Amino acid sequence: MLVMLGCASGTQSLAQRIDDDVTGAVALTLPAGDFVLQAVERSGAGEEAWVFIEGDGRPWRAGGQVIAENPTPQKTPMLDWMLQTQGPSLYLGRPCYHQPRIEKPCNPLLWTYLRYSETVVAAMQTALSAWLESQPQVSRVTLVGHSGGGVLALLLAERMPSAHRVIAMAAPLDIDRWADLHGYGRLVGSINPAQLNQWRGDTRRYLLFGQDDAQVPASAFQQVARDIPGARVMLLEGARHDCCTAYICALLGPGKGNDPTSIDSGMSAVLQHYSGACPGVAR
Repeated sequence: MLVMLGCASGTQSLAQRIDDDVTGAVALTLPAGDFVLQAVERSGAGEEAWVFIEGDGRPWRAGGQVIAENPTPQKTPMLDWMLQTQGPSLYLGRPCYHQPRIEKPCNPLLWTYLRYSETVVAAMQTALSAWLESQPQVSRVTLVGHSGGGVLALLLAERMPSAHRVIAMAAPLDIDRWADLHGYGRLVGSINPAQLNQWRGDTRRYLLFGQDDAQVPASAFQQVARDIPGARVMLLEGARHDCCTAYICALLGPGKGNDPTSIDSGMSAVLQHYSGACPGVAR
């Protein structure tokens, strides 16, 4: 396949994406080995931090024939959720994302075939560890990810001793199956969660799939999710791939066929920040 590199376009910085009325939200950079990752934090005194990871953004253009010069997403629903979550919370960027210019050591492989590689996961682990060092009161971490961000959340949680909960929404947990399903080239060099032999036994994993998701069909990935030890797999009526309100409303709303006891109290408290957008759900 002939791969071309797309032309550059203007990229809005994370600082520009923060509304002035969001209290305590600050854009920052985090050291990550050879990389510097862009992030947003909200300070707080709590012992649990929530860390949010966005989807893959725009790694390709033209139906997968042209590599985007900058993979930064135009829409950032995970940042929106994070900004409605009381601190301590962190929106954690990936290597080469949210950068005004793409410079070395960044290269297009890091947001295409290597997007879930050891290089990317290790860089995010280093950055998150650096941030946690500045939050000495934090003893527990919840990682939340959408789509490819859910893949990274699961992989990152395996390396962070303080990670006790993962919420992965519409995540392609078998990246080979996902590529084959859509006729894409496999992500050679990335870590495939479906091929991990061991998982930590002390981490709660909530794996959410939308019943109407065409990009990550529940029928193709639910069994993979159930094979992960201790995973709590949820099928959400009416939810498509877009994040995140439909997923949260499906969990919180009445008559959705979900057992409310499947959501622990800490998770429910954060989800309630979105309940105002859900018909029939009291705040």
